[in-house]
Amino acid sequence: MQGGFHKFISTLIIFSIFFIIPPIDIFAQTDEMDNNLSFVVNSQKTFYGFNAGSINKELRFRFKQQNRQNFLYIDLFENNQFYTIGAYNSKGIFILIQDHPGSQQKNRLSPSEFENHFSELLFGASTIPDLNSEEYSMNKWIIPNSNLIFADKFGNTVIIYSDNTHFQLYDNELPYLAVTYRYPYDEFNNNLNNEEQDKFHTQLMDELNKTDENFSVEFGLKILTEFQPTNDTLTSILISPNDNQVFVSLDKNANEVWRFDIYGGTVETHSGFDQNHKANIPKLGITSSDLKILNFSNEGLTRGIIAISIAILLIIIISIVVYFPKNIKIQQEEII
Repeated sequence: MQGGFHKFISTLIIFSIFFIIPPIDIFAQTDEMDNNLSFVVNSQKTFYGFNAGSINKELRFRFKQQNRQNFLYIDLFENNQFYTIGAYNSKGIFILIQDHPGSQQKNRLSPSEFENHFSELLFGASTIPDLNSEEYSMNKWIIPNSNLIFADKFGNTVIIYSDNTHFQLYDNELPYLAVTYRYPYDEFNNNLNNEEQDKFHTQLMDELNKTDENFSVEFGLKILTEFQPTNDTLTSILISPNDNQVFVSLDKNANEVWRFDIYGGTVETHSGFDQNHKANIPKLGITSSDLKILNFSNEGLTRGIIAISIAILLIIIISIVVYFPKNIKIQQEEII
């Protein structure tokens, strides 16, 4: 009797452990590893996607117009200041500086340094330069100790890995590619025995392969959020250069998605919100924290302008409805 009771208790404990322990996310990296990743997909349309920032390192989105072009810059807040890690222009050019295990903060670029460093690519070209041109010299483009991603909406993509003194090109023959914190770092440093990171990159490539031909905004955000870390939340960003729109998710499930319009310089709710919000991107930019608390410095002004415009339109319509028939009647009486 007592043995049966002990067996019952043991079985109950096993079942309790089974239900208490949460399922492990096969896509999530461990806490010791950086979770930044990026991908480029060239299917029926081109898409750029990446995860960046964290709970303690927010992102800022800056809109700028220059030389008849529109730009959206992505800044990372680190050690009490913003550094620019990426940019996208209205011609479809995409630039991203992504960390790997050898990255150092001293190689970060301030907003002005970033613009100066990539000015020819951002302000001039509509496609990324030819690989064989001198424009890919170490001194001109390379950021030491980083992964540098160049892409355009015509399907051209270049990944450049660099350490302190050398750089190497990451070759890829597929219509999609992915860069993680340790890949291609492990490959170029003969460190492919790191099975966990190699597996992580393989899983990401497999997910891209599943939706390659029918890739969409929804698929892209789903992949980005599935590869979020277990104990942190990154900002997921998906860019559609064919539509010149940027989609941003601040949670792990993409339940709420924002949309940046690079043509109009506006940000608005895209999906998952109870109420629609839309505003011009402030001159100093809008941060991920602003989006979380709907802190738009000019949203009230935008709504006020819209309300005034509607009021003026109603006055004009009422005036036409009231006075136009009277004018016709007066003209008819004068004719008679």
